[in-house]
Amino acid sequence: MTSGAQVKDRLDRRDKLLGWEAVGRLDGPHGHCTAALITRDVALTAAHCVAGKGTGFVFRAGYRDGSAIASRSVVDLVLADGYLDAVARRDRGQAIALDVALVRLSSAIYDPGANPYEIAAPPRLGGQLTLASYGQGRLEALTLERGCALKKRYRDGVVGFDCDATFGSSGAPVFTKVGDRFRIFSVVSSGTVDEGLPKETLGMELSAIVPQMLETLRNRRALAPISNGARRIGVGQGMSGGARFVRPNGS
Repeated sequence: MTSGAQVKDRLDRRDKLLGWEAVGRLDGPHGHCTAALITRDVALTAAHCVAGKGTGFVFRAGYRDGSAIASRSVVDLVLADGYLDAVARRDRGQAIALDVALVRLSSAIYDPGANPYEIAAPPRLGGQLTLASYGQGRLEALTLERGCALKKRYRDGVVGFDCDATFGSSGAPVFTKVGDRFRIFSVVSSGTVDEGLPKETLGMELSAIVPQMLETLRNRRALAPISNGARRIGVGQGMSGGARFVRPNGS
């Protein structure tokens, strides 16, 4: 059950979308996720959205009812180092902690509304959050949820919050406000979906992971683990696994 202070807003008009155009829908051959620009040509999403899902991904910034501010194909990507190993070991905690991917776009997006977001350290427990996502039942326009909160910190940088994420919300940016600016502190990885139980959406702290991944992507290095922070892979390279929305009993 979510807090009564939470408010959802469907950004289905251009004026309502202003300031949120850097969030977009990441469409792939097997469905879609949410992603957000962190540089003009790099978007942040969840690793399980792209790992082993083939080729042909397209990022649609500010997508709304069939149109977008800009659309770009994905030409390269990087996963957080250790994510695939955690999936192979069925270590769900580690898989969530490392469920981070950066996708490089075919060209930069310079629309003045689609300004990339900075990464922030996590707020204090109870700190107010904002979720921006394209979820099940709301695929055609970005939904902004204000007033959810950071509820728990787990080991290895996994965090729990009560934002109303659902299928399709994977990779969605979770914002904290720093001064007068929204910055991304986590992305949606997975959560519980049983009705009647307290909702918990799980993500990870990004501030220690993303800078190294950006460096790896920019350096365009070969297909090998690089330092302790990231692994570069070719788009469509065969992989399997990934975090997902699950029921508490694991089904």
